[in-house]
Amino acid sequence: MKRLAAGGIGLALAILATAALWSVWRAQTTGFPGRHWAWTTPEAAGFSAEKLAEFSRKTGGSGCIVRGGKMIHAWGDVTNRHDVASSCKPVYAFLTFKALEERRLASLDEPVAKFMPALADLNPDLGHKDRAITFRHLLRQTSGYGLLEDPGAAFAYNDFGTGLLVWTVLHEVYQTPWKQFDGVLNGPRLGAVVGFEDLPDLNSRQSHLGRLRMSVRDQARFALLVLRGGTWRGRTMLREDLFREALAGVLPADFPRTSGAESRTLKKPGSIGGGKNQKNHLGCLGYYWWFNRIAPDGTRLLPDAPPGTFFGSGYGGRFAMVVVPEWDLVAVWHDVHKDEVWSPFSEVGRFRVNELLRELRDARISP
Repeated sequence: MKRLAAGGIGLALAILATAALWSVWRAQTTGFPGRHWAWTTPEAAGFSAEKLAEFSRKTGGSGCIVRGGKMIHAWGDVTNRHDVASSCKPVYAFLTFKALEERRLASLDEPVAKFMPALADLNPDLGHKDRAITFRHLLRQTSGYGLLEDPGAAFAYNDFGTGLLVWTVLHEVYQTPWKQFDGVLNGPRLGAVVGFEDLPDLNSRQSHLGRLRMSVRDQARFALLVLRGGTWRGRTMLREDLFREALAGVLPADFPRTSGAESRTLKKPGSIGGGKNQKNHLGCLGYYWWFNRIAPDGTRLLPDAPPGTFFGSGYGGRFAMVVVPEWDLVAVWHDVHKDEVWSPFSEVGRFRVNELLRELRDARISP
């Protein structure tokens, strides 16, 4: 009888353990799209279909809204690989952190000149300052590349620095010919796992080298990966400590901005599209993600959005990849309000992005 009782207890414990494992597996693998996005109604996700339709009618362009890992609203052509401007820059940061995970980089503080020796010969009249540029400097946009300041001395929203980062990481760190850059993006490090449907493109002749073209629905997959803590259907896509670091790096609000006075750069690579001193950081910019922190004017960057909101922004926010953890929501839009000028984001675009998120907030019909 004792043996029978012990066997029964063992069986019960095994059943409980199996149930617990099933619960963990289900929690880790639900809330993601499969080969194609699953859909649910706006009302089932707590939103008004009528208000979302009005929202997209007013914005124009194209976009989608994802809640709970399911698509609840979309407009325009969500399959078109559009030049998404700077809203894609967090993807470059992700690939840099993957290089750390793969030990291709020893740390973010490794000198870029180790991989780009020509940096060591730049600007002898400035003490060869570019020899000290690190990957962290490039990610935080404090490299001083192409400017008079030393690395780490001043902030500059600098697309020449981003061009240097993209080329160095993809071509030199990953040892990939430029015509095969798309393979890094769409391969097992990222796209093949999260299931990019429209194969984002880094090699288009229509854009600067390294400038990303991506569809709305694929950008939403990347944003969902970040919302899910860097995991995808139970698979860790970026080691936890590196993922936490990738969502850090925000500069203090009083960190100085560049004077704008320029120095020499390498002939190649060039800019990914913009200049060397385009906007302020407002104490809200990290490794290419903008965070909803308190700006120097005493208000949040996006006053009408939840405090946990963060996003990638392009053309002053007319292209955006938004993550709202409090709502379990991702919103992506391309080329909205195309007749308006939202740049610079720090002075104009932040208020326009806030208006859009306020409209999304007001479209909610239940918490």
